[in-house]
Amino acid sequence: MLLSQAGAQQPTRFAEAATPPPQPTRSARFAEASARAQMPQEPPAGEAAAGTEASAALQPDGTSKTNPSGTPPAAGKAGDKKADEKKEDDKKKVNWAKVPPIFPRHREGWFTIREKGGGYYTLVDEIHGNYSEKAPRYQFGPRSLNSNPYYNYDFRYLEDPKNTDYDWSDAYKRIHFGPDGDFLFSTGGEVRDRYMNQLSGRGTGTNNFFNNFRVRSYGDLWYKDQFRVFAEFMYTDIYDNRLPPVGNDGSGPELQNGFVDAKVGDPFGGPLYVRVGRQELLYGSQRLLSPPDWANTRRTFQGAKAYWANDQWSLDAFWVQPVVTNLDQFDSVNNNQNLFGLWGQYRPREGTSFDFYYLGLAQANTTTNNGDIHTFGSRYCGDVDKHLLFDFEGGVQFGERGTRHALARFATAGLGWRFAEVPWVPHVWIYYDYASGDKDPTGRSGSNRTFNQLFGQRHNYLGYLDLVARQNIHDLNMQISATPTKWLSVIAQYHAFSLDSRRDALYIADGGVLRRDATGRSGTDVGDEIDLLADINLTKHTQLMVGYSKFFGGTFWRRTGNPNNVQLFYTQCSFKW
Repeated sequence: MLLSQAGAQQPTRFAEAATPPPQPTRSARFAEASARAQMPQEPPAGEAAAGTEASAALQPDGTSKTNPSGTPPAAGKAGDKKADEKKEDDKKKVNWAKVPPIFPRHREGWFTIREKGGGYYTLVDEIHGNYSEKAPRYQFGPRSLNSNPYYNYDFRYLEDPKNTDYDWSDAYKRIHFGPDGDFLFSTGGEVRDRYMNQLSGRGTGTNNFFNNFRVRSYGDLWYKDQFRVFAEFMYTDIYDNRLPPVGNDGSGPELQNGFVDAKVGDPFGGPLYVRVGRQELLYGSQRLLSPPDWANTRRTFQGAKAYWANDQWSLDAFWVQPVVTNLDQFDSVNNNQNLFGLWGQYRPREGTSFDFYYLGLAQANTTTNNGDIHTFGSRYCGDVDKHLLFDFEGGVQFGERGTRHALARFATAGLGWRFAEVPWVPHVWIYYDYASGDKDPTGRSGSNRTFNQLFGQRHNYLGYLDLVARQNIHDLNMQISATPTKWLSVIAQYHAFSLDSRRDALYIADGGVLRRDATGRSGTDVGDEIDLLADINLTKHTQLMVGYSKFFGGTFWRRTGNPNNVQLFYTQCSFKW
């Protein structure tokens, strides 16, 4: 089916779903009654008894003593055969309401529980008085930043004939074609631009004003629920930057996702698939594995994974290599790094989950980081009656790093409260984040205890200025969020940073060394940070984000480099379809 045809037929599909079937006219009802009157009626009791005697006259093989040819039973067998064939055809039909299989999305830290009642869910709706009785079902989310991969977007509600929540972009979603409609195609994408105004960018003392620009587009093709081909292309660039670009500033044109899925079976009440190709990975809180959406580029990998889930359990196994961004040439994998692991989750009830995982990272030709690192961790998060919120996660890490044995750990503990009866439904969270540092960075004695943060999300957890990594750090932090209206959400965060080991470094968000005092005389007080953010839903497809952050340097900061505080003002507009 052509896209234009799909677009033209879209309103008709929903109109048909919303319009009740036509009622028969009075003349039609009269004709129906007359036909029924001419049909054979139920026999009287005596005739029914006679019929029973006639049935008893049948021979054991099903033929009649007066009709040895058995013609009526033969007709019955033909009917049974047709019924069996119909059952087989029904088995071959695809329940498109379950394709693709969307597994429950993992809750991030700082999670909120939004009200879903009536209201104006976009600014344009409020201006035009378009009141919604319930939350719309579009997948772009209430916030401008959304780490959820496109291959996990859920438009299956469009298969529901009773659905009344539709949009112009639905014409490009779930297009059925081919024999018996066995093929399904969807497409979509995003255009976004972010203006950044940094004072003393990255703590260098240099003021930096620049733009991050990004375009994404994807195509998703299914054959029944058996095979899938997914491809996503992305173009990213940075303009007017005064500092050396970092890896996530831009990569030019690239293949962000490009994989094939094949269904293996349905063991233990859930589908099992194998995926091969380039793919984003997102698990749990995203503290260790994430395609962070704040970055202009999104992290991706290349390799294979198997994934399975039922109503309460899910389990993934994977082996991949990270893809390295490059502005000058097409992105390729890092052959010196191999990431492999198992990630499982148990969901005892809606909104509550227990994660358990193993992650292995094999590295070579990285000078000081050669060797294998193994991480075992778990997480427990959820809510109690949608008021008390909790999030606990931790892990241990061991292996080899260069010539030293590695032994490190990380931990996170968070408690929150949702004030459901208060206007704006504020959420208040208090967290403590910890990642170990090395007591002797010279390497003369003991194990290397600097935690390796792997490929996780830092921006959302350790300050929007991205000055801090999940390595050698203590962070006591809190967040207050509220929704003054359905189309506006506001967030305020505070962080108090200090080093775990005064002789180890302060690591920037990408894991590199930002500042260090090998003597330890500068102490451990890194500083404090405040982050303010507002998300505005202009339309179903357009989000505006405005934010301000400031870092106040502590003793360590002032003694180890440029002492100026760091500030950032930014605004981002994104259009998604």
